[in-house]
Amino acid sequence: MVDVDRRATTSSLGLRRLSTRAASLNSPSSSSALHSFTSLASAILSHLVSSSVKINPGLSDRELHHLEASLGFTFPPDLRTLLSLGVPSGPGFPDWHCRESIRAAFDFPLAAASVQIAKSSLWPRSWGPRPSDPDRALRAARSAIRRAPLLIPLFDRCYVPCRPCLAGNPVFYVTEERVLCCGLDLLDFFKRDPAFVTAPEPMQRYQGITTPANMRRSLDMVAGRSPRWIEFWSDAASDRRRRDSSSSDSSTASTSSCSSSDLSEQSCQTEPRQAPVWVDSYLDQIGSVLKEAGWEESDVSEMVHVSASGTFDGEDVAVVDSESALDVLLVKAGRCSDSLRRAGWSSDEVTDALGSGLRRGKKEKRPTVRIPPEIAHKIEKLAHFVALS
Repeated sequence: MVDVDRRATTSSLGLRRLSTRAASLNSPSSSSALHSFTSLASAILSHLVSSSVKINPGLSDRELHHLEASLGFTFPPDLRTLLSLGVPSGPGFPDWHCRESIRAAFDFPLAAASVQIAKSSLWPRSWGPRPSDPDRALRAARSAIRRAPLLIPLFDRCYVPCRPCLAGNPVFYVTEERVLCCGLDLLDFFKRDPAFVTAPEPMQRYQGITTPANMRRSLDMVAGRSPRWIEFWSDAASDRRRRDSSSSDSSTASTSSCSSSDLSEQSCQTEPRQAPVWVDSYLDQIGSVLKEAGWEESDVSEMVHVSASGTFDGEDVAVVDSESALDVLLVKAGRCSDSLRRAGWSSDEVTDALGSGLRRGKKEKRPTVRIPPEIAHKIEKLAHFVALS
């Protein structure tokens, strides 16, 4: 039988992609865009200043282009204008002058989404049925996530997608537990987030303390406006809303389908497998640095401890391969980074403590293949013939 719902979902997905691409082709040039969004960026900066946020000098065109070239993305015009006028500073805000810190910030949402998938807490409907084999499911999910737009760090695990390269992209809150849309656009996010709600009392304003996750709410539609659809991330936020709704409406049915104990997720997965050996040495290195800096043993264990069963403490993740282990470590490194930044550490100090090698890199190059001389001669003659034709 033909799966009509699946075909309709796929068609809708394709139409959305075409609409966003068509819109990006009609986007204004860089110079005109910067000029047209100056008033919007100024309004955001004024709101942040009124919330006691420190604003550093803006990034130059050269710095913006260097960031785009080194990380492989393009700033949407509204965010580019904002950062060119002024850079918000303080705990929770990205440090655009620390390359390794920014690389880690870009890696975090991808790792967090992968952890959700490994925990069976995320699987968008547009992907179709989830494969029963965990290895196969993770491979399919990673392939889909790599096609998704990169998320640009904004504040406290809140990100704006780089594609489509248009003003007005929504803001997503991404952790290893949830994905939700927390702002229709940049201005809406900063005016809505509890950390920047202006109040007459200074103690009620931004004090370098990030917003608790339970204070952010998912936005479906506000005043007749719906967030722009973003490939994968909008589906992920919708998947979370659907799961939350179904769990609240039929909690009894959900507990009967899987065990009502803490093993409910694990009963649908294979048994956890041992983490790679390099994980222990990396975590020991982090723990030593934190202890030397004066952190208590209990605090260090809470941040970097790995249980004896091979499952990361606090994460119901079956470590399938080295990439899965890296995903969990990236999430834990992000938590450590947040704690250290709130404690007054600079971005460079955090990078030195956590290490700069914990990130996704390019795959190793394959060894050079030696071609037999007779084959090389034939290829040379063929190339010469093609060039003359």
